Amino acid sequence: MSKRTLFLIFALFVITGVLLVLALYKPSNPKPAQTVTIPKESIEQTVLSFGVPVASSSGINVNYSVPVKIETGKNKVTAVQLELQFDPKVLTNVAVTPGVFLKNPTELLNQIDAKTGRISYAFGIGLTDQSVMGKGIVATLTFVAKVGTPQQTSILFLPKTLVTAEGITASVLKQTSNIQIIVGEKTSTPSAQ
Repeated sequence: MSKRTLFLIFALFVITGVLLVLALYKPSNPKPAQTVTIPKESIEQTVLSFGVPVASSSGINVNYSVPVKIETGKNKVTAVQLELQFDPKVLTNVAVTPGVFLKNPTELLNQIDAKTGRISYAFGIGLTDQSVMGKGIVATLTFVAKVGTPQQTSILFLPKTLVTAEGITASVLKQTSNIQIIVGEKTSTPSAQ
């Protein structure tokens, strides 16, 4: 064999050896790809609560007015459905009216069952109105209690209470705060529950 052929065989053998080493070589500490997890901000940011009741006396009855407050967080509110429970043996002449939070609200539902003590009241923005963010009074609950022996009673938000917001299909209601009040005296003492 000629020197040239031996040189080519030797060169092919070296190249094959290098390629084989590269194919079988595994790095000892490969760095895994790092993933960054960005926590999602909850869509439920709206809170509903009762404000301080205001009592006024008229003869043998005490008239009460209790604001329903809203804090929307980053939610752009379009409608509110209040589902409330009260004791019909203690509270009478119960009514709900929209507050000043939504400008010119459209009433969608207004059912007050004086026998069971259940309120279903829903209202929202008009078709051409803008959604609303911020804090304010979304509704006012009024009722009458007889003057006499003071009684403690509660007004509760029920699970079907919800708040809708622009661009979100689910309720954006994060939290509700019930209220306990003492009725039947000329001044009331509220306590958040």
